Amino acid sequence: MEAKLVERVQRDNDHHAFEQLMRQNQSPIRQFLRRLTLQNQAIADELAQETFLKAFVHIKTYRGEGKFLSWLFKIAYQQFISSRRKKTEQTNVELEDKADDGQFEHRLVAEKTAKNLLKHLNSDERAILLLHFSHDLRHQEIAIVMQIPLGTVKTLIRRSRLKLKSFAEENKSEKTDEK
Repeated sequence: MEAKLVERVQRDNDHHAFEQLMRQNQSPIRQFLRRLTLQNQAIADELAQETFLKAFVHIKTYRGEGKFLSWLFKIAYQQFISSRRKKTEQTNVELEDKADDGQFEHRLVAEKTAKNLLKHLNSDERAILLLHFSHDLRHQEIAIVMQIPLGTVKTLIRRSRLKLKSFAEENKSEKTDEK
């Protein structure tokens, strides 16, 4: 189905087919960008728009050799890097007030913890972990998306996981000391 949509866009410049592709892939792209920007929704949404615009303009360069979503992740990551070079990231984002229920609170605490942990990684480390664990990309796919060697991907995943584990242990011991 996706391949046929891509073909229609490439062959006929079919805006409706591209709109379907965008709808199918916008959630993972926006989620990836939001996490890269440390939950700055305004910047992430702007980058997502730029990603899809660039994808439409350059769709003829997509050869179908990998997942279409991986190709979009590559564009999204390049947009993120490009925007980061142009201006500094804004990282102070307030959490929205939501209805108070136990399940929501648990999820909010988990998201806040993940967000705090991700702050301690550089943008490449964040991107690799998000692509691998949140979007289930294989190491080879991540290497293509980020345009880095496969060995570097494996090293960065391992190093990032160790960093997060170390930070989590430090936080745990600090909280125990406070009690």
